[in-house]
Amino acid sequence: MARRWVDEAGSKTAEQLADAKDTLNLAVNAFEKSKVVALTGLENVTIASTATDSSNRITLENGETLVLTSSDITNAVATVTEDPNGTVKVTGVGAGGPITIVVQVKKDGQIIKSGTFTVNVTSTPTSITSKSITNLDFSTVQATQAKLVSKPVTLGDFTGNRKDFTIVVGGERIPISIYWPLSTDFSKGAAMGSVVDSHIQDYFYQKYGNNGFSIRTVGAFGFDDTFQINTFQTGSASSFTLEGKDWSYFFEQSSAQGTDIDTSKNRTFTISDGTATATIQLTSKFETIDALINHINNRLTNAGVKANVEKVGTSQFKISPTATGSIVLGGANKNDFFN
Repeated sequence: MARRWVDEAGSKTAEQLADAKDTLNLAVNAFEKSKVVALTGLENVTIASTATDSSNRITLENGETLVLTSSDITNAVATVTEDPNGTVKVTGVGAGGPITIVVQVKKDGQIIKSGTFTVNVTSTPTSITSKSITNLDFSTVQATQAKLVSKPVTLGDFTGNRKDFTIVVGGERIPISIYWPLSTDFSKGAAMGSVVDSHIQDYFYQKYGNNGFSIRTVGAFGFDDTFQINTFQTGSASSFTLEGKDWSYFFEQSSAQGTDIDTSKNRTFTISDGTATATIQLTSKFETIDALINHINNRLTNAGVKANVEKVGTSQFKISPTATGSIVLGGANKNDFFN
């Protein structure tokens, strides 16, 4: 009898232990399900009002949903939505912050992941509009040689009708004469230009030897029915004159002077976003204001300036920042383009 009682008691104890084990397993499973994993990789956001940001993205598994909660309960600073699935879209409303966004992932009604990030909204960046640009010619005029172009050469044979004149250049006096028929293999202008250039080469060779060919300062050539004499040097320091009894037979005037490079139309200004600066150098003629805008945008891109230029009307352009911050203008000719 006593043995039977002991066996029954042992059986009940085993059942109780099994029940306790099942209860413990259920509790462990419930605890595991209730554990909340931290969402990593969420980034704080700073945007301008009316701008949007979708940099925070969460990968959702089957059965998982996203819950977003903002500390900005009136949406005065920013709105936060899921658009598209798993992407947190922040839209700036008004300057302010920081506000806190709580991001939760739920499955089967329980929160399994959670994280936060902050949002700051700055004032809408101010654009700068140019003055009306009516002249698009900013070209550089290159320095020129001293040059004289002849009258049309009408005579092909100077036999018995000799012509003489002298080229005076840099202390050199170069005699030119023609008293024979011009070559008929070329036009009269080309043939006469060859005659004059041959005299010049011979003068420098006779005076300086072989070095004369490399140090001569003037030359001549022709085309069609005219020929020209020109210095090799450019700029206002280059000049020559013609003397002798027959210079006026060939030319309207007796002196020539080169011109210096002219950069008076060039313009320069700078555009800065506070970190990077682009120098806008305008040294050519633009056919349209669109071409000018493309040129400026290329310079901004190359310099890493966070700004963009777009056309306004037919003769103006607008510079707008593409990130938070402001545009700063500078440079020698800023006032030619902006108020």
